[in-house]
Amino acid sequence: MARVPLIEPVSEPEELRPVFDQLRRTRGRVPGMYRTLAHQPAILAAHRAYFHAALDAGVLPRAFKEKIAYKVARMRGSAYSTGSHRSYALKHGVAEAELEAIDRSDYGTLPPREKAALTVAEAMVRSNGAVPDSLFDDLRSHFSAAEAVEIVALVGIMDLACTLSAAFELKPD
Repeated sequence: MARVPLIEPVSEPEELRPVFDQLRRTRGRVPGMYRTLAHQPAILAAHRAYFHAALDAGVLPRAFKEKIAYKVARMRGSAYSTGSHRSYALKHGVAEAELEAIDRSDYGTLPPREKAALTVAEAMVRSNGAVPDSLFDDLRSHFSAAEAVEIVALVGIMDLACTLSAAFELKPD
């Protein structure tokens, strides 16, 4: 059971309706993380805005970003985020076999740019954000500055989501 009660659909505050409606449009539902953060509307809005910019919007394809989100969640051992982003990855066309390979860090069948991004994501998680120059140089050889920012920002927000879900003891939904 979660440590903080989730805001249920029947008791959604009117002020949160725009955020929850956006989640229903982009995710098909309002995940437990957002129903927890809803106890502090300003935090919910800020978290959602960041997550939306890093994952739902931007210039990189959603399926590609879901691979990164899944990898970070797996590395952080977050059952909540792993379950969510595995489901979203499959929904956006990522094959089960591809997720299994990503889980093993077996990037041999992926395009070089995806391998570079996933390798940087791994380095960020393992080293609290410190990425060797060689890995970041490889990332920059495949992505524009805007794309590199999107990748690094996604890893950062996923790391935060994993931390929050652990602290709140959220279960996959």
